[in-house]
Formats: sequence, structure tokens, C-alpha cells
Amino acid sequence: MLATPHDRIPDISRLASLLADPGRALMLLLLQDGRLYPASDLAQAAGLSPQAASNHLAKLLHGQAVRVEQRGRHRYYGLASPAIAHALEALSAAAGESRTAVRPKGNADIRLARSCYDHLAGRLGIAVADFLQQQQLLQRLEEREFAVTPAGADWLAARLDIQLAGIARPRRPLARACLDWSERRDHIAGSLGAALCQAFLQRGLTERRSDSRALRITPAGYAFLKQECGVGSEQLRGD
Repeated sequence: MLATPHDRIPDISRLASLLADPGRALMLLLLQDGRLYPASDLAQAAGLSPQAASNHLAKLLHGQAVRVEQRGRHRYYGLASPAIAHALEALSAAAGESRTAVRPKGNADIRLARSCYDHLAGRLGIAVADFLQQQQLLQRLEEREFAVTPAGADWLAARLDIQLAGIARPRRPLARACLDWSERRDHIAGSLGAALCQAFLQRGLTERRSDSRALRITPAGYAFLKQECGVGSEQLRGD
């Protein structure tokens, strides 16, 4: 007889029960891109009423399939762990069907590069934040704070003439994560975010547009991003 040590078998029925409802399953699939979304976006993309989406998200939270982050007055949802993402990816491959994506917000110019208050946002802001973290020039701390490493301070001074001592403000964080409303990922806010935006403008890497908050990345800007950050124009435009 096959031994069944139930205390050693993962309870996959819990996750299966959450996926049994098409609405909940679709919202989980929509979160596979790794971004954070408010309930309203998930409800619209999944074709659910706000009340139904809220009920489903409550069950997904209770079942530890999703997590929620409070950003100001708003709540944003994402997958609870990489393990959940891997499970959904395997099930998606087995199902062999495409899924609806959350509709991007804003026009192409706004999504590419813009100012968010006084710091860089859009795909440009995300690319800069990703580069600094990948190269360990910026270190993610608990909550939403970043710390600039010694190597990061050297890079910022050498490449963009940003001196940390010169941008520190008593009542403002040096570097803080800010959720990008179009990309649903974090860019850099705080004193460093403002200094980066100002440096890009002063060095002619970006230019302001007269009719919106969108920024135009100049040829010099694309060259800088390619040479210094390893980011090509095709990556910024999502090609």
C-alpha cells in the first residue's frame, strides 16, 4: 500500500480552489507581469464589477496568493511570491490559451518619459532605477527606501555631477520608491529622483515638451543610456 504522509504533502487544494473561479484566475494571470495594480484596473481587465473584484481579491489575500501595498490613499495588488508566479506560468502553458492584458495607461510619449512631480518617470525612470539597482549602485531597503552605495555615489558624481551632500534635504528622503502609474513599477523619488531629472535636463539628455509632462529623450540622451546604462532605445519603447 502506498504510504501517504499527509503532513509532508503540500496542500495544493487551497491554491486550486482559488483558481476554480474564472474571475479570480484571470486576475491572478493579469498580475503575472510583476507589476502592481489597483482593484479598479483588475476589475476592468477581468470584466468584473468593482464589488465582485473586491470580494475576489479578499479571498486571494486570505489564501496568500496575492499581496497588497498601501501607497498613499490607494491599495495596489501583486502576486504574493515567485512560487505563485511559477505555478501560474506552468498552468498557463498547460492551458495553451492567451489572456487579456491590463490596458496601458497614457499615450506613448507619456509612457516613455515624463516628470512625476520633480523626478523621472515612465519607462525612462524605470530603466534608470533598474540599472542603478542591478549594478548595486542603489540598494533597496525595507519599506520603500533606497540607499546609495559608495560605488553609487561615485558613479552619480562622475557621470551626472550629482553630489549627495549637495542634494540632501532635512525633511525629504534621499531616495524613495515611487510607484509609476503607467508602468506599475517603482521609479526613484526623493532628493535623488529630483536630482536625476534635473541632471538629465541640464545635460540635454531630455527636453521638456510645452504641451504636457512628457519628456523628449534627445539623441544625446539615448547615447548616454546606451553607453552608461546598457539600455537601448528598443528597450525603452518596448519593441
